Amino acid sequence: MAEKAGKNKLIIILIAVIVLLVIVGGATVWWFMMRSTAAPTPAQIAQQQAQQKLRNTKFIDLGSLVTNLQSTDGNTHYIQVQIQLKTYDPSVETSVKSYMPEIRNGILLLLSAQNADTVSQPAVRDQLLKKIKELVNKVLETDGGALAKPAPEKSPPIAAVYFASFVVQ
Repeated sequence: MAEKAGKNKLIIILIAVIVLLVIVGGATVWWFMMRSTAAPTPAQIAQQQAQQKLRNTKFIDLGSLVTNLQSTDGNTHYIQVQIQLKTYDPSVETSVKSYMPEIRNGILLLLSAQNADTVSQPAVRDQLLKKIKELVNKVLETDGGALAKPAPEKSPPIAAVYFASFVVQ
């Protein structure tokens, strides 16, 4: 009888160990199989890219530019602007500094072609910002004109252009 009771205890212990191993194994399988390993959604990808852009945002000051304007009244008129370039690639600042004389020259030529009577209008200012952005991106993307055309697969180096000051006299 004592021998039979010992065998029963051994069987109960073995069953308990087997049940415990099955539970641990099931929990392990659930952990690795059911855990969220799905690919990020487009919204999550867009949010990550926006955060990356925010961390990399850089403003580049082109300094103050002064030039004369076209005039219909016979008087001499001047424009003084301070321009800021916005980029999401911090390495662009080095390129801008390398091509600064060419960039400033292009902007001065663009500004000096403006009419003193209309340059202060908001629509004209917006158009100037757009033209300055195109000009700077063209210089940077073509290595100052050394390349035939810009690389189409990349986003432009300059994302936006802003007037930090704008004075017409």
